[in-house]
Amino acid sequence: MSRRNASRRSSSSAGKPAWVWFVLGNFVGGFVVFLIFLHGLKEDGKPAAITKRQPPAKQAEEQPDAPRFDFYTLLQENEVSVPPPKTAKPARHSATSGGDSGSKSATAESPAAEPALVYILQAASFREAAEAERLRAQLTLANLDVKVETATDSRGTWHRVLVGPYTSRSRVAKAREVLADHKLMPLVLKRPAKS
Repeated sequence: MSRRNASRRSSSSAGKPAWVWFVLGNFVGGFVVFLIFLHGLKEDGKPAAITKRQPPAKQAEEQPDAPRFDFYTLLQENEVSVPPPKTAKPARHSATSGGDSGSKSATAESPAAEPALVYILQAASFREAAEAERLRAQLTLANLDVKVETATDSRGTWHRVLVGPYTSRSRVAKAREVLADHKLMPLVLKRPAKS
């Protein structure tokens, strides 16, 4: 038995298995590729060192991707000067900034310059006069000044329920709130004041 074991040991030690040669070959080949790669990096590194020594003017030309903030100068170049207004300010604006004497004179001038307007709210319009009268009665009970106006056009005769007239927007807003409580969406109409 000892001869058989001795012969097996001698045959295994005399020749190396194939996988050892395969791993050794891959290791040597990888080392050679690594050396070639390092040699290539050294050659590529020299031109990079030269580009670092270039003057700043050439570097600026080669780097067009850098952001430029020119809008500060462009805004100044595109500035437009606006001339002062040719007309005077409206009288009602100067009346608020002036004293009591200025407001009296401004009030006297504004009716001559502009016709006085009143606001009227159209609560609804109906084809039937009875429906318009029913709504007028409801809104009168809500303490609103209501009237029914009849108008005829190409589509027929309409009975419009009008609330107002009001001279101030605050009173119009209050009347609109009352109409909104009655689930109505009124139209605001401007009309010249009757003298």
